[in-house]
Amino acid sequence: MPAHPTLLEIIKARAVLRSHLRPTPLYRSPAFSQMLGVELFIKYENHQPIRSFKLRGALYRLSLLSEEERAHGVITASTGNHGQGIAYAANALGVPATVIVPHGTPAVKTEPIQLLDARLIVFGHDIAEGFDRAKELAQESGMVYIEDGDDAGLMAGAGTIGLEVIEELPETEVIVVPVGGGNLIAGLALAVKGLSPNVRIVGVQAEKAPSVFLSWRQGHLVTTESCDTFAGGLATRYPGGLAFEVLKALVDDIDLVTEDEMWQAIPLILEKTGYIAEGAGAAPFALCLKRARAWAGQRVVVIFSGGNLAPEMLREMM
Repeated sequence: MPAHPTLLEIIKARAVLRSHLRPTPLYRSPAFSQMLGVELFIKYENHQPIRSFKLRGALYRLSLLSEEERAHGVITASTGNHGQGIAYAANALGVPATVIVPHGTPAVKTEPIQLLDARLIVFGHDIAEGFDRAKELAQESGMVYIEDGDDAGLMAGAGTIGLEVIEELPETEVIVVPVGGGNLIAGLALAVKGLSPNVRIVGVQAEKAPSVFLSWRQGHLVTTESCDTFAGGLATRYPGGLAFEVLKALVDDIDLVTEDEMWQAIPLILEKTGYIAEGAGAAPFALCLKRARAWAGQRVVVIFSGGNLAPEMLREMM
């Protein structure tokens, strides 16, 4: 497989995923469309078994393991959803899995990892420290290290979202995507631009975790000192290397939203859709609330990437 997945590889990933997952819904939102002055459609990745898109990449990546690799097992670091995806895929495919999460990861994201029989390790204060520890343990044990944002198999699985969007709504003009390490937006951009080059791919990061935004603007990898956002799916101090090479070439724009903007968007999303969004899932909606005038009258697809929000946080927001 080349450095990044091709459109054909993403199509292959979809064929693999069909035996495990159904396509997620893509519905027009009358409420948001009227409010924002665009034709807003929502791709509900919160309908996945783990309430996050991360399962797509995890299932496809683990399907590529050799028999020897399966025997050794896999290890990864995560802020929660990617870890759940790896745990679910490992459980489904009979592969031992270890997941490292930072201190403070909410139980709504860690408990499912354990329920899926993965080994859970709580280590470090952010995902970057978890990456380093996971690499060390992989070298010591022979486990296969899988890094979100720097793995072509994960990217191909995430890219299947783009296939589904364009096939169901070929008139799509803008897709708004949350950005953590960059794996989702890179995979989606590869699929979408391969089918419909004129669709604009717009990323959104947290103002307090802007490493990909800064890297994209400056044209080289930028590492930030911290990523102090409540949106765990956006909390990274640097972009994945493989993902960054793709988004540099294919992503049309990246913007930032504040903690307050995401915080305030979550109750609104619940009111208008009936679903709870986590911080990363709310970020594209928050950006639409800021920038919808620029897309007036256009068909805009928002990727509702995940719905794993801690209950105590939701109570505080409400």
